[in-house]
Order: sequence, then structure tokens, then C-alpha cells
Amino acid sequence: MIFFAPGNEKNEAEFSTENVRKGIKEFLLKYSAPTSLSPKALSLDNFVTVISLQSGSDGEKFVRDYLRENEWYGKVIFVSDQDNAHLDAMCAADYGFVYDGQMSSSAVACHLPTVNLIKMRMHH
Repeated sequence: MIFFAPGNEKNEAEFSTENVRKGIKEFLLKYSAPTSLSPKALSLDNFVTVISLQSGSDGEKFVRDYLRENEWYGKVIFVSDQDNAHLDAMCAADYGFVYDGQMSSSAVACHLPTVNLIKMRMHH
């Protein structure tokens, strides 16, 4: 299970969603059956991406609109900040992609190995 928090602002979600979508697709094509070269590869049904979106945010609207037009490889489950569902998903996940912010500290508290997505200017 992969945890993905694309950010609450539209510009954050625009930056992170396409990059993560491509990376997850490449990973799943390489490591899931039937496209993997490994005879022990699990079927694609065993891989889930949990996308955490803040209810009512611009980021949520962008991601939902984006996924209507672009296929996400593997199963997708949405969670939100309501009833701390995002924390439950972090605790259950194997790996996470988190746009820089409060979710990064939550991932650390849940001991979730993560990649922090940070949109920096070129001189950084």
C-alpha cells in the first residue's frame, strides 16, 4: 500500500499528482504480474494507493478532476482528514509520498518511510 498526500492547495496538487502518478505506474508495471519479469510477482490487485485529501480543499477538487481524465494504475482509495482517516492510512501504508507540510510530521510520527515532494525554484 502506497500513501499519497498531494497537498491542499491547487498548485501543490498540480505539481505532485502527475509526477507521482507516473512513478507509481512505472513501479507497478515493473513489480506486478503479469508485466513483471519475476515469476513471484504479485498481481496488480494486491497494490493499493491511498490518496489523502483535505475535505473541501482546492487540492481535493484538482485531484478528483484530474483522475476523471487520467488513469491511475492499480487500486485507489480516498481518505480525508475527517475522523483522522489519513492517520489510519499512514499507519497501514508501506511507503508514502507527501507534499511538504504538516503531513510530513504526521508521517514521521507514524514511522512511515516517505518521499517529501517540494517544489523549489531552480537555484535551491
